[in-house]
Amino acid sequence: MGEAVASVSWDSGEPWPDITRPGHLGSRRQHRLSGWDAEFGPGNWRLVWRVGPATHPWEAALCLYEDAYHRRLSDDPKLLRHLVTTARDVFDRQPSDVRSGLDYRHQTDPAQHLQDVAVRRTLVRLGTWFAGAELVQLRREGINSAGALGGELDSAVVPFHRRDLIVLPELDGWWEKGSVESFYQSNKYLQRRAGTAAMGG
Repeated sequence: MGEAVASVSWDSGEPWPDITRPGHLGSRRQHRLSGWDAEFGPGNWRLVWRVGPATHPWEAALCLYEDAYHRRLSDDPKLLRHLVTTARDVFDRQPSDVRSGLDYRHQTDPAQHLQDVAVRRTLVRLGTWFAGAELVQLRREGINSAGALGGELDSAVVPFHRRDLIVLPELDGWWEKGSVESFYQSNKYLQRRAGTAAMGG
């Protein structure tokens, strides 16, 4: 399931006040989502991403997330060539991540993996595909990052192509300032349906 798992329809005309910027959810993601259900009631909260003056659902954030990967690889033909000639596929946390293919919503672990899907979709957009032999982990500390290759495509270091859109102050984390991950985490907001009280409050 995608990260914006609130069971609400998207309605930009309905007021949804910001509560907080929750930051990275990680392996505690399902616990946090269940906690918001308990606190606000199912359907009375949602996760959104701020882009300029508006907030948008998860899918909109992923458009920008993926565009940053497209910019990174299209601007660096040497890196692109190294990727497609070295890798037979890429993964984030577990080799089984490859089963997600091109589908961001295909998630099996508590913590999401998006960067591997973004790389695959970018290759499709660039009209190329993997032709190598290695399964490359997209992590700076990856166990088999094929030299610097896996680290260079970690969302924590890939530059976000529209840094002017990152909400300030950028949230702190393992990611670098101005990175794709910083955009994804810093621009994420928890909102509550206007007029609803906390459960029991």
